[in-house]
Amino acid sequence: MGTGYPLIMKDYRPLAEEFDGAVYVWDIDKTYLATHFSSLRGLARIPIEFAVDKGAIPGMPEILRGLRKGPGSKFACAPLYFVTASPPQLRKVLEQRMLLDGVEFDGITFKDWLRTIREWRPGRLREQAGFKICALIAGRIHRPAAREYLFGDDTEADAEAFHLYAGLLHGELAGGEAEQAMEAAGVKKDDRRAVFSLLDRLPKTRGTVERIFIHLAAGTAPEAFERYGGLVVPVRDALQLGLVLFASGLVDGDTVRRCRKTLFPGSAQRDKLHAQVADAVERDLIPVRKARSLKL
Repeated sequence: MGTGYPLIMKDYRPLAEEFDGAVYVWDIDKTYLATHFSSLRGLARIPIEFAVDKGAIPGMPEILRGLRKGPGSKFACAPLYFVTASPPQLRKVLEQRMLLDGVEFDGITFKDWLRTIREWRPGRLREQAGFKICALIAGRIHRPAAREYLFGDDTEADAEAFHLYAGLLHGELAGGEAEQAMEAAGVKKDDRRAVFSLLDRLPKTRGTVERIFIHLAAGTAPEAFERYGGLVVPVRDALQLGLVLFASGLVDGDTVRRCRKTLFPGSAQRDKLHAQVADAVERDLIPVRKARSLKL
């Protein structure tokens, strides 16, 4: 599929055009894996690194497996896709890492580094907002009616890019206002044209972005995301992500408890565990009664 933007999409599970269920779309660097593949220094290490070297952020594989399973007793096989600014040459390494973690997924979109270099646009290697907006719309073309849940982090302006994408999808941003918002986010003129070209291919009746979850990998204060409204939910770690997903009915209690065992395995860490849960309750990520029902 031509997108106008240098990206490569692998879709292993085409969904029916009328599919209107939940779809989960995850960033990889600092959201699922504790790596930074999208840097030039990270790329230089590719030849000497293997899948086992790509460490997962503690608790995130448990969350991913829980989302895939769903909250019910039967295996839901919920659609799960990844978007990464890493080059497609990392595909095998990433897929092997996911296999080691027991993470099943349905597709992955990469930034096409080789095409970017051939077109003499090295700035695109570091610019992420335009790529992620284009990648999300390109994926949405394959699942126009879905209810999306997006997962990113605070190291590459994912909240801004995802929020812009939601505004474009929901029709809250259009025309000159959309142009100005993307320009302010650092999206170059030709990349903005690619965004509008992709939007024109979407049907008039579209699904929604339900929520955007941001892992605070860089330690940004949660208050920094209040300007996005309730759509963007900052979480300090996988446990807090599990708590808000459980409160939203997207994962079961066992998923949260498995995550807790990974992050806080011993009684010596009870104080840290209680602090994270208390912070989640205080920030309305989960009602206190639901949190207590988990018996963490």
